[in-house]
This record gives sequence, C-alpha cells and structure tokens, in this order.
Amino acid sequence: MREERPVGGSVERVVANPFDSDGAARRYARGRPYYHRTALRLAMRQLGIERAGTAVDIGCGTGLSTRALCDVADRVVALDVAPAMLRAAQRYPGVQYVVSGAERIPVRDACADLVTAGAAFHWFDQARVLPELARVLNDGAALAVYSDFFTGRVAGRPAFNRWFQDSYLARHPAPARHRLDTAAAAEAGFGDSLGAEDGFRVRMSRSELADYLLSQSNAAAAVRSGAITAHDLRCEITDGLRSCLDGEEIDALFGVRVWTAVLRR
Repeated sequence: MREERPVGGSVERVVANPFDSDGAARRYARGRPYYHRTALRLAMRQLGIERAGTAVDIGCGTGLSTRALCDVADRVVALDVAPAMLRAAQRYPGVQYVVSGAERIPVRDACADLVTAGAAFHWFDQARVLPELARVLNDGAALAVYSDFFTGRVAGRPAFNRWFQDSYLARHPAPARHRLDTAAAAEAGFGDSLGAEDGFRVRMSRSELADYLLSQSNAAAAVRSGAITAHDLRCEITDGLRSCLDGEEIDALFGVRVWTAVLRR
C-alpha cells in the first residue's frame, strides 16, 4: 500500500505499514503460523554459528521472530516501527522491545553479533537500512533475513487454488514490497550472500485459514484504506472458503526463504 508524504519541497512515495493498528496486530498474532525457529536455524547453519551474545531483531512485529531468536541469543533487542504490534507481543526474559524503525536503531556501534529480520525486510528502504545494520554489527557478525510465503495452494483442493488467485487476490491484491538489494548490501560492507528456500505444510481448520488470510498485508491494507471493514472481510473470506473447501481440516502449502551475509569492514 503506497502513500505520499511531503519531504521538503517534494513528495516522497513510501510503502505504508498496513499493520499499525491494534486490530491488525491482534489478527496478525492470532493468524500467523510459527515457522521462525526452523527458518532461523537454517540461516545459522548457513552462517556456521550456533549462538550469539547480543542479537537485534528488526521488524519484530508481535514477537514471533523474537521468540525464535531467544533460543540462540543471550540478549535480544527487538524493535518495530508500529507500537500496536509491540503491544501485542509476548514478553520473554532477556528481551527489550523498542519502538523504532530500522533506519535508526537505538543501540551503540558494533554491539551485536547477529541481526535478524523475519518477514519484514521487504518493507524497508534498504539503501538506508543496510548501512545502519552494518553500524550495529561487530566485524565478522552476521545478518539473517528470512520470510515465509503462502503459495496460494491447499493440498488436493484445486477449487481453493482457483478461488484464491482468481477471486480473492483479484479483489484484494498484495501491497508493493521491496526486493532484496544485493548491491546496497555489498556497498554497506556485507560479503557474498547465501540463499535457501524450502517448503512446509501447515495443518489448519477452515477457521484458522481464515485467520491467516485476514492477517496478511493485503487484508490489512484493504481494512486500513477503508475499502472494507475487518468484519466484512472475514465474512467474505469465510464464505469463499465454504464455497471451495469441504470438511474442516486442510493442509496449506507454504514456503520459506532465507538470505544470510557476513559483515566485512
């Protein structure tokens, strides 16, 4: 979802945060599957590290990525630009939540052994964010970026696949996202990147699938724009799922992408 804001004498086009409301944060916390531990461990295997002293979790949202990071770091600074997301986040020992954007992280230089971004990096202005990540990382420390994605398919249910692509997404398209800027990463001092992709299934009820779809950025953007209320959108999704899914339990097909790089000053 793009918005315009005045900057000096010009207008800057920015990607607006569709999750900056208490309702969107609650829907996110309720609907998102917890894949973060698997993705983070894949990233750390790529990096050849087992544990970090201090880690920074940027775009932590409601704390799902932070929960995974607690398993592999002694101390975590978790930040998100949306206060509503942090209000919905679970609290964990050794974690400090901070309302902050990734462009200016409120920690000292070279204090972190690991920076992670789970399902958030595609929202950032990477030309501004990557030098800031390099500032807070120790020399030889690492950046791990990962995200899940819904393939739009349910195993053995072609009617759902058609409804999702041809009907639902046609009415509620996904907001624009930034692609990974490898040139900006190299300029900031990060070495060659490693990438990996894998798939996984999530067993869900129809109600849980509705919760997930309502938690996605296209749904949050539609509600934020005023085009539809959250209640009406949930009714639309529920009716659509009833039309193409018989029974209660389904296997939703997801993927996960991981990208890692090491800082070399």
